[in-house]
Amino acid sequence: KLAKRTLINNRRSKYTLPTNSKLYPAQWNWDSAFIALGYSNFNSDYSFEEIETLLSGQWKDGMIPHILFHIKDENYTPNYKAWDCGQKVSSSGITQPPILASVLRLIIERKKFLPKHTKRYYSHILKIKKCLEWFIKYRDPEKTGLISILHPWESGYDNSPLWDKPMSKIKIDPNLNYKRKDNKIIKASQRPLKIDYDRYVSIKNHLKKMNYDPKILYYKSKFNVVDIGFNSLFLKALKDLNFLLNYI
Repeated sequence: KLAKRTLINNRRSKYTLPTNSKLYPAQWNWDSAFIALGYSNFNSDYSFEEIETLLSGQWKDGMIPHILFHIKDENYTPNYKAWDCGQKVSSSGITQPPILASVLRLIIERKKFLPKHTKRYYSHILKIKKCLEWFIKYRDPEKTGLISILHPWESGYDNSPLWDKPMSKIKIDPNLNYKRKDNKIIKASQRPLKIDYDRYVSIKNHLKKMNYDPKILYYKSKFNVVDIGFNSLFLKALKDLNFLLNYI
């Protein structure tokens, strides 16, 4: 009951906040996938809308951003103005673990949907396919079989000790100009350190200078890491996409 009530309270117009506060006032990519899975237990329409709204922000090249700013809220840093990108929806210029195929498969199997019931998801499955193809094309252009992430935020576990070594090599932009609000909303001890955030924003600014062009980011990003966790989720996504394509 508590989980159900939390989802309902955090729900906005066709999408759901990761937390019902000023801390994260937008739609987050893999959070929404898990949220859709939660909704599927008691409201299939909400589940479908969550996925549909997330996919509405997909870029033409196939990338699904890690944040969609449906409302022009400036509490989060960096907000929609700082990213200054997005096509149909203002968004961030990076992505997150592609778990949507895996979540959609779970929904279909748990609800025991027949193929005729999954026709509703057909266009969504094709968009998920395009997203996974984007990873192969732009995050593994040298065909190593491994996907790179270009910002710690893409991993989903942002300030993990895993990134200490590559992050220590990041040169902080001397002209940084941003104001954090996250460490004012909740205890600063529960948030990343200033030096971490300086590095996050420095990487983001560098990506922005290149207009988030996926053709060159892989080669020029200040942060390029092959993460085992991310690649494991990506491999599972490919397998689950294959299931979906053969099921519908």
